[in-house]
Amino acid sequence: MSSILEEFACGDVGCFKKGSHYGRTMKILCETEDRLMSVLDGELKETFKKHVDAQAESNLITGIDKFIYGYRLGVLMTMEVFSGREDAIFGSND
Repeated sequence: MSSILEEFACGDVGCFKKGSHYGRTMKILCETEDRLMSVLDGELKETFKKHVDAQAESNLITGIDKFIYGYRLGVLMTMEVFSGREDAIFGSND
């Protein structure tokens, strides 16, 4: 079972606006991939498909890791604000 942070990072919790920069970029990616797939054949098509799939997997893993790290860092900063302890994360500077 995935954590809620992983689900959120994957887009399973939340969404993005269709006209956003991200949405436009994804549209371009899909259109160019479709165009390339239509002109490639045989071994080149299979190689390109493997590349696209591996790149997508790599982006997903990296994105999830960055999101979770950033979220946890934000929570730690919030904890420090409410605890009033400046050494909550890194220890004292004695």
